[in-house]
Amino acid sequence: MPVYEYRCNDCRTTFEVLRSMGDRELAALCPSCESRASMPLISQVAATRSVAGATATATAPSVGSGGCCGGSCGCG
Repeated sequence: MPVYEYRCNDCRTTFEVLRSMGDRELAALCPSCESRASMPLISQVAATRSVAGATATATAPSVGSGGCCGGSCGCG
């Protein structure tokens, strides 16, 4: 099961929940204030691979830092 990141709309706490892909859009219980007014966030993803004895890490751009929506991929 994947880990999803949520943000509480009441206390602004960010927290993680282990749940099935089908339950991602369901409100999660905030561990700080116990509110169910939460929304899933788009999390940054990092991929690591081994290259000739070294480790290379590639990180996806965060929201607002370019990426396809920023036009940096050449899509227009």
